[in-house]
Amino acid sequence: MSASRKKPRSTRNRLAWFVVCLSAGAAAGMAGTWFTGNPLWFLAIPAALALGWLWVANPDECLPPARRRAGSAADDDGAP
Repeated sequence: MSASRKKPRSTRNRLAWFVVCLSAGAAAGMAGTWFTGNPLWFLAIPAALALGWLWVANPDECLPPARRRAGSAADDDGAP
């Protein structure tokens, strides 16, 4: 049986997640700066983007499709 694969995320979906992560980081930065007066809270923006990337991203979507030479069998054909 073949392993089930998730449908690749569309550009619109990725952009929406980017905006959500950017907004969450900006909100944390503004709230932290407002409460403490320390502008270092805006480092929450890249932190939120990094956490969002780890949670949402699929590195397999960045790879080009595998190419086979004409007349060659796939690697898993005939495997037990």
